[in-house]
Amino acid sequence: MGKKGGKVRVKQVGPKGGMTGNPLADLAISPEEMINLPPKPDANISHVWPMSETFTMDYKQFHAIYPTYMDATKTSKQGRRIAAADSVPDPSVYEIGEALQLMNIRHVVQPYKGYPRDPESRWDNPGRVLVDLGAAAESGVVTLGSDGAFDVDDVPDVDGDGEGNGARGTNKKVLCRELAKRVPSLPSRVKRLEEKKKAEEEERQAREKEAAAAKKASGGGGGSSSGHKKKKGKKRR
Repeated sequence: MGKKGGKVRVKQVGPKGGMTGNPLADLAISPEEMINLPPKPDANISHVWPMSETFTMDYKQFHAIYPTYMDATKTSKQGRRIAAADSVPDPSVYEIGEALQLMNIRHVVQPYKGYPRDPESRWDNPGRVLVDLGAAAESGVVTLGSDGAFDVDDVPDVDGDGEGNGARGTNKKVLCRELAKRVPSLPSRVKRLEEKKKAEEEERQAREKEAAAAKKASGGGGGSSSGHKKKKGKKRR
């Protein structure tokens, strides 16, 4: 550093040939150690049934049915719409769609939609099914009055539906009860539950084996150390 003309001049001193490489390279995380989250699926993905109407079906006026509506493991506060006795544990949107196919009811499965009232369903059991209640009326699942409106005289809407008038909600509940009756016997559901039970059993056995190995290792170490321990007692004079 020198002083010339009343100004301070700073001379930088560094390695010969200039700086080489990145000084923070040692702190970088290798690609193998990086955590790569799966891409978020598109919530607008829709599977139309019948498939022949994939490009022609207008389902804007269809009624949404979420698995939570008929899930026996959920409470009414979480969004269950029918009685627990009439519900089925953990129904999936694909099982609901399969049951609707057997009932010949037009519908659209949207597997990545979440139920706002039950945040847990957004990752645990996502999806919803848009149903044509008019087709359900043609199938006899729900009924129509003489004026063409849904007949709700015998099915009171007790807890409300939150998506329109009482007639709409009541008939949706009737359909949910009918779906809950059909879902448990679906071959796809039976297979899914068997695979789930098998996976849980294998996981339980693995945990038990790991706990037994840890206990054995801990017990072996304690036994060897206690063998070398000297017994304390009063010295004889």
